[in-house]
Amino acid sequence: MTLFFPRKASVLASSLLFASLAQAATIDLRVMETTDIHMNLVDYDYYGDKQSDGVGLSRVATLIKAARAEVTNSVLVDNGDLLQGTPLGDYVAKGRVLRFGETHPAFKAMNLLDYDVGNIGNHEFNYGLDFLMKSLSGANFPYVNANVYVDDGDNDASNDQPYFQPYIIKDKTFVDSDGETQTVKIGYIGFVPPQIMTLG
Repeated sequence: MTLFFPRKASVLASSLLFASLAQAATIDLRVMETTDIHMNLVDYDYYGDKQSDGVGLSRVATLIKAARAEVTNSVLVDNGDLLQGTPLGDYVAKGRVLRFGETHPAFKAMNLLDYDVGNIGNHEFNYGLDFLMKSLSGANFPYVNANVYVDDGDNDASNDQPYFQPYIIKDKTFVDSDGETQTVKIGYIGFVPPQIMTLG
């Protein structure tokens, strides 16, 4: 992704617009995303009871580090389906080992990786809202979701309020092609599939 920033002198007159675009500084931005981690935090196949090269946030962390080292500017987001999927996820949720104030193991790892934003996935609801809110409280980065609402019971869906923060706009400082710093506003929004309403 490349963003364009006109040099300060180029905004003095609209007649210089095309000349300024030709001379505009640019920002190359790498957007990195993880999704469907499903509590595979390490490279281990719990069901096969063996080490696996095909899973694990620990392995992805190496790729994230390498990808960041290749560029000057990057952001890292997660697209959800994080908290459920392995016996470790079940243990943390059902073994009553997570309490408010404690950090979920997934967020201990993700905080170290310095994520910018996360999105709620449909499997985040598998253990209930109480567990979800306890888990999210350990994230050092914001979470968004724009299509889960609190039903106020008046049979008018248009005035229901979002359960989560629907979107966020964050200022991020990058270095442009001229070596100067630029502050960019980046908007993040997330959605879950409507199948979360299907009880299984």
